[in-house]
Amino acid sequence: MRYQYPMNEVSSIGMAEEIVVEENEEVEVKKKAVSLRLQAMGGALYAPLVGFGGQVGADLMVGANLLENRLFVGGAVGYRAKVVEKETYSFIPLQVCVSSVLSEARAAVLGMNVGYGFAANGNTQGGICVGAEVGWRFEINADTRLLLGVNTEWQQAKTDVVETIVNPTTNEQNEYINHMGVNFISFGAKLAIHF
Repeated sequence: MRYQYPMNEVSSIGMAEEIVVEENEEVEVKKKAVSLRLQAMGGALYAPLVGFGGQVGADLMVGANLLENRLFVGGAVGYRAKVVEKETYSFIPLQVCVSSVLSEARAAVLGMNVGYGFAANGNTQGGICVGAEVGWRFEINADTRLLLGVNTEWQQAKTDVVETIVNPTTNEQNEYINHMGVNFISFGAKLAIHF
């Protein structure tokens, strides 16, 4: 860059002190201590004694970045809608979540969550929920990452199931409501953005 000044305005001319930065000198980068993660998921599910179906869900996670952003520990609140045989079962899970970058070079991510899923519909009671995921992390900028992966979840519940019993001698059908335990097991894909 070139500057021009009239000579009558110049009081002295000198050389500025040269600043040398060594190549091995590390520049300190500030890391965020608290992060937010929004994630959406969907996939198939199976519930023994109830049948096959599908699941969609979303989570809001808040947590701490540890070990130079390689470990995320936090809590999550979310929503799950499970549709089996035209019946919808809804849950609001509160969970503790942990995820870790396994290999910085490949950005492989492994995570798990444990908590309790509160039932959001009247004929169902909630229960323990556990999940696991594996995927990839893509850096968008210093504070934002995109995570893509596959996940599996298990949700324990109790619900009313209508059973039809046929009397073999009279061929008469009787319906009974059975309040029973149900385990929802889902497999699917997950997309998350980490701020």
